[in-house]
Amino acid sequence: MLSELRDRIASFLARHRVCVLSVNGSPGAWAMPVRYHLLPEPGGDALVVECLLPHWADGLFYLEQNPHVMLVIRETDVKSLCWLQIQGQGHPIAQPDWQQWPLPNHAVPPEALYRVVRVMPRRIDLVDESRGWGARETLELDADR
Repeated sequence: MLSELRDRIASFLARHRVCVLSVNGSPGAWAMPVRYHLLPEPGGDALVVECLLPHWADGLFYLEQNPHVMLVIRETDVKSLCWLQIQGQGHPIAQPDWQQWPLPNHAVPPEALYRVVRVMPRRIDLVDESRGWGARETLELDADR
């Protein structure tokens, strides 16, 4: 059952490219839409996600204060309300693989414009109201990763 849910969540993540990243800093909550991709994890079930934030994003500063993040990805191809919510820890990556990101060609390298934040999920909720009001499935992941 859990591997089936994990596979559905991985498929959901693979079908989308944009999420809303939320963090909490001293002034309060902060959120913005960002690009993301699912990291390939051969043989693992970690479902690690990387998000692309512009250098000017306040969320990078807030992550230094509190690494807890939430990602929300909305399903756009269904008539009912359906979304995925990831709660976990986010950390900027010092040397990301820029080949993973389909970015437009700029006169400056991507590291001059963006930072990559790796999110290690602790809990993933898949909410699909086409299955009934408030239908939710939850995947709890290893807290010791």
